[in-house]
Amino acid sequence: MNYRDQVESVYTFQRARCGRYGFSYRVGERGPQFAAWVGTGKRVLDLGCRDGCLTQHYATGNTVTGVDIDQQALSLAREKLGISTNCLDLNREQLPFDDNSFDVVIAGEVLEHLVNPPFIIAEVHRVLVSGGVFLGSVPNSFHWRARLAFLKGHSIEDPAHLHYFSQSEILKLLQGFADVELVPVGGIGGRLLPIVPAWLSQPFVRNLPTLFANDFLFHARKRQ
Repeated sequence: MNYRDQVESVYTFQRARCGRYGFSYRVGERGPQFAAWVGTGKRVLDLGCRDGCLTQHYATGNTVTGVDIDQQALSLAREKLGISTNCLDLNREQLPFDDNSFDVVIAGEVLEHLVNPPFIIAEVHRVLVSGGVFLGSVPNSFHWRARLAFLKGHSIEDPAHLHYFSQSEILKLLQGFADVELVPVGGIGGRLLPIVPAWLSQPFVRNLPTLFANDFLFHARKRQ
């Protein structure tokens, strides 16, 4: 069995064993936001699309190409959504698409699984049209529960995660793009803001959504 087949077997087994087909993390928040960012009439490349559970939110009205290493998941995505698919190892293979091929590239909960995220970021930049949009999400590895776990010598991260992202780290990764927007989701930080005492420091108050967020959604644009 070659390297690619080994990696595929790991993800296929994990998703089947854990009931991850038909499941997407925080899809109720990510799906509508991604759909709003994508719009319609776009050529969309969906990296790590799995079985299309998230993809279905922005597939209608767009021409979507899904990429994943799990062939079983891709088969489900094709059957459910009728999208084009490519089986690809994002850790080792360049995207098999021409320069300036897509209006939107999506990487939802993908970058933390990659050995070398800057490699795929460069490929995303290459295949995007001028002014094209790169959007996605990563777990907030430094929310308050994770910080407490780390202090106790534990980790609550998925063992398949190869990188732990903070707000500053994801912004650094996206520094080659323009108009970068980062949206924290999950947690109670946003609901706490109205009741925080006025005497608390402004930096602390501003960081509440980040401290409590479970995930960061990002939206960035390729410079024209």
